[in-house]
Amino acid sequence: MDIKGKNIIVTGGLGSLGASVADALTAKGANVIILDRIENSADNYYKVNLTDSDEVETVLQSIDSIDILINCAGEIYSEPVVNAMKGSVHSIESWNRIIDNNLNSTFIIGSRVAYKMVKSRTKGLIINFSSISADGNMGQAAYSAAKAGIEALTKVFSKELGMFKIRTCAIAPGFIETPSTQNSLSESMLEHWKKATPLRRLGTTDDIIKTIFYIIETDYLSGAVINIDGGLSI
Repeated sequence: MDIKGKNIIVTGGLGSLGASVADALTAKGANVIILDRIENSADNYYKVNLTDSDEVETVLQSIDSIDILINCAGEIYSEPVVNAMKGSVHSIESWNRIIDNNLNSTFIIGSRVAYKMVKSRTKGLIINFSSISADGNMGQAAYSAAKAGIEALTKVFSKELGMFKIRTCAIAPGFIETPSTQNSLSESMLEHWKKATPLRRLGTTDDIIKTIFYIIETDYLSGAVINIDGGLSI
């Protein structure tokens, strides 16, 4: 698929990763539509709560056609299952929020966009974002569960939507040098993960963007979860 001229939705397109993705796609000649939950007056921008199916459907009715959906929206979160020092257990409120903001939002927007693609007979593409945490990262029960769910969902979408010529893939980043990563991990933890990564560095948004371009341009690629983690998952 050629990027130029394609109508591409980027969810979380005002975030540190999403904004970089949106800018890179625009530079390649794509018509980028940003969906996020904060106020903004930019062109081709829609404020929407991606965990609310009614809001999502209303926004999608305002968009004529969609060739590609890139789900950058999500929330990194750490909380142990049991905190012996504080005498507490993982709260159901934070569990539900993280499942909502990562897994449920991906399903809601993905299923509605897929339906729109099927109706218009668009040979489309959906790119979801998983994480290295999908394998089960200590201290990230809810986040890990949500990302594992996204990987399974990506494969289901690929199997069900392939007959309509709609591809679905996921990107599973390791530790990427973004404000959200720095806000969720201490400096000592960041140094630990750098040393644990075979390439001995954090990833960059450019590493992610190049992977997105690769997925878009490779028409026989579907159902894949591509690890961009410097070898950390080996």
